[in-house]
Amino acid sequence: MSDLIGTNPGNSVATILKAYRTNRAMTLAQVSKLSGISIAHLSRMENGERSPSVKILLQLSRALGVSMGELAGAPTTESEVHISRISERAEISLEDSQMISLSDPRSTTLQAIELTLMPGRRGEPAMHLGEEWIHVLKGKVDVSVDGLVTSLQKGDALHFRAERAHFVQNPTGRPATVLVVSSIGSAALRANH
Repeated sequence: MSDLIGTNPGNSVATILKAYRTNRAMTLAQVSKLSGISIAHLSRMENGERSPSVKILLQLSRALGVSMGELAGAPTTESEVHISRISERAEISLEDSQMISLSDPRSTTLQAIELTLMPGRRGEPAMHLGEEWIHVLKGKVDVSVDGLVTSLQKGDALHFRAERAHFVQNPTGRPATVLVVSSIGSAALRANH
């Protein structure tokens, strides 16, 4: 698939999403059913009119059977060892954050992303199979898991079962950066958008 979209960091999320969907001969309706995202919202994302949130990008990666790194346009290699070099990473600008995939784009069990949250950013609650580990690299964030909010600052970490409703927010006036490591379940529990 990397031949289809290339490894050009300039490829937009819209271009990449559409390429993966059409390469799999899937309709917007099929992706909608698998992801829980409305056809209209998918169409606006593919046309570049909307940027996906982290939650929606995760739902799409699972529906399309690809990693978040692949959706970010991260370069792939045939090596058994994946090296994530800062000069080669693809960054995705989302609605309220910036995401960089640090994982091997071919990984089907574990994903690591660096997420920079804009001031005031409040994520949508997400639930998916697996586990999640969040480590604060810069700034302060609040993480809600099943309604219990935990404030974290640089150096703090939180680990939880991802089947619980959870989201990360930046309650401050400055950007915050977190490292999120997720084990990938075989299916996601999705809410409609």
